[in-house]
Amino acid sequence: MSDARAEDPAAVAGGGEPASETRASTGRIATPCAVVVSTGRSARGRSVVVGWTGDGLPAATTRMDGLSQEARRGIDSYRAAGLPPRRVPYTTVVPVTYALTGPAVDFTDTADRRAEDQVRYTVVDAHGERREIGLGERGALGAISEAAVPWQAVRRETMAQTASSAVALYTVFAPMAGAAPDTGLAILFEPTLRDSTNEPAFRSFVRNTVSRLLVLDESQPPRARKGYLEVAGRVAGTTPGGGPAAMLTWLRRIGVLEFDDQWLRSLALGRRRMEGRLVRALRAVGLVQVDEAVLQDLLHPRPDYAIDPLSTERLVELADHMYRTARKALG
Repeated sequence: MSDARAEDPAAVAGGGEPASETRASTGRIATPCAVVVSTGRSARGRSVVVGWTGDGLPAATTRMDGLSQEARRGIDSYRAAGLPPRRVPYTTVVPVTYALTGPAVDFTDTADRRAEDQVRYTVVDAHGERREIGLGERGALGAISEAAVPWQAVRRETMAQTASSAVALYTVFAPMAGAAPDTGLAILFEPTLRDSTNEPAFRSFVRNTVSRLLVLDESQPPRARKGYLEVAGRVAGTTPGGGPAAMLTWLRRIGVLEFDDQWLRSLALGRRRMEGRLVRALRAVGLVQVDEAVLQDLLHPRPDYAIDPLSTERLVELADHMYRTARKALG
C-alpha cells in the first residue's frame, strides 16, 4: 500500500495533511496552473491544485489521484526549482475560467457608511456552464494584488531542447460572494496557444477591472470619490501637453531644466485648481454664473492618466495601490 502523503499534492507542494476532493472539482487535472496552500483554520497546510481537465474544464483537487501523470511531473518540476507555493485563506476552492468582464455596479452610500461597489464577470464553471459572478471592489483588487507572482509551468517539449524557459500562468483567488468566508473562487485564465502563458487573458481581466472602477470613481462628485483617480494619476499619469507644459518639456529636452513628470503633472493640476478658485471668486461677486457641480470639478480637477500602455506588472501595481485606497475609504 502506498504512503498516504504520496496521494496528496501536499507531499509535492510543501506539506499538509491528506484531504478529500474539493467541492466543484470534476475529472482529473491534465494541465495545472497553480498549487496553493490553505491557511484556513480547519485546513491549515492543505495543498490544492487548480487547473484544467483533459476536456478543458476548470477543476481543483487535493489528491494526487486527481492529477494526470503529466500534471504530477509538472508539479515535481516546480518543487525542484525551490519556489514556494502561494498561500490562500480558503479551505474550499471553487474553480472557474474567466470569459469576460461585465459592468461595474455602483451601490449608493448611506448617511453613515460608504457602500462597496462591485464588478461583474462572466465565467465558465466546472460543468462547462457560463454564469455571472460579482466581486466586491476590495476583493477584486486585493485578489489581483496577490496574483502578482505567477505559477511557472514547464513546457512539454522542454526535454527535447537544450534550454527552455518556464511558462508563467496567472491565477486569481478571490472571496466568493454569498459563500462562507473560507470558500474562495479560483479564477483561471486560458492561454491563447497551447503551452504558452496566459498573461494576455490575465492582463485583460486586470485592465478591465481597474478601468471599470476608475470610470465609476470619475462619475462621482469630487467629495464622493474614493481616491482611485489620484492613484491612477501617480501610477499612470500622462505628461501635460501644450501651453507652459510644452515649453517646460522642451527646456528639459535641451538640458536647460531638470524635473520629473510627476512634478509637471502636479504643476498642471495646481494651475487648474487656481483657475477654479478664480471662477469661484468671480461667481461670488456676481460676474459669472457657474453650476456648483462644474465649479467642484474645476476646484478638484481629475488627473490625466492612461492605463492602456501599462505593462501587466504596472497594472497589478496600480490595482494594489487602488486596493489600499479602497481599504481606507471603505473602512
